[in-house]
Amino acid sequence: MPDVQNITLPKIIKRLELIKSLISLEEEDEINAHISKLEQLGLTPGLENIIIYLKEKSYSKAVTAIEEFINKHHKLAIYADPEIDALKFEIKSLEAEINNLSDEKADLEKLVHEFGVRHNKELGELIIKILKFRKEKAKGTPQQQEAEEDYNTYHKEYEASKDEEIISLTDDEKKELKDKYRKASKLCHPDVVSEEQKELATKLFAELSAAHEKNDIKRVKEILENLEKGHFFINKSDAITEKKLLQAEMEKLRLRIKELKGQLHGIKQSDTYTTVSGIANWDEYFTNAKQKLIVQLKDLEGGK
Repeated sequence: MPDVQNITLPKIIKRLELIKSLISLEEEDEINAHISKLEQLGLTPGLENIIIYLKEKSYSKAVTAIEEFINKHHKLAIYADPEIDALKFEIKSLEAEINNLSDEKADLEKLVHEFGVRHNKELGELIIKILKFRKEKAKGTPQQQEAEEDYNTYHKEYEASKDEEIISLTDDEKKELKDKYRKASKLCHPDVVSEEQKELATKLFAELSAAHEKNDIKRVKEILENLEKGHFFINKSDAITEKKLLQAEMEKLRLRIKELKGQLHGIKQSDTYTTVSGIANWDEYFTNAKQKLIVQLKDLEGGK
């Protein structure tokens, strides 16, 4: 695992040099904007006093402390190639795009999954009975094989998911679930963490996704809290320092973005999503669908 201090130290020094310049230019508003950014880089020894001086507006003390800090840590700071900084910034942008696309994909898949679970619960038994009647009636006809395949395929899918439960949430809870899931997914998405941590991230992300799909807001919150407390994962843009590796990683991320866009397009063009997204009221849809299936079943039973 890379030394976080060695990664952030050049950034801290650059930020301090910028603040020192702003002090000489008397740009107080801009100085205040940089204090929180400085805090986010980590409290390296000696940095706390500088932040205190800046907040107290003791600028002469701050400048002296900044110069002492830079002189002390200058040799420890890794030389920052401007192109490497630019590549890292570009990778961070690509990682953000991957997270956004993944979140959108998760939302669509969750919608389709919830519809499927409810479809099985409300209509599954009726559909099984109808397909069974059709299979029996098709015996000895050219349609026999197709009818048997229809029954066996649906029956297998129905049995596999008939007992699945999706927790009922209020609108506020749904909004909270979405927010917590997105925060957590950005911290452990396997596409954006370092290679050494990818296996662990993949397992945790799968657990997070399963909890999200089932509306298990309690588990999603637990995972997010653990991620925020533990700081388990380091982004690839922070873990990689060699220019060639950064360039290779950038190309991999671009390919992944292209792949995710293709998957999103496929979901949006699918018959299932087209049907689900076009339903304004699920309760009304399932009530009407159930009535039609009941009529269809009675017709089949009457025509034995």
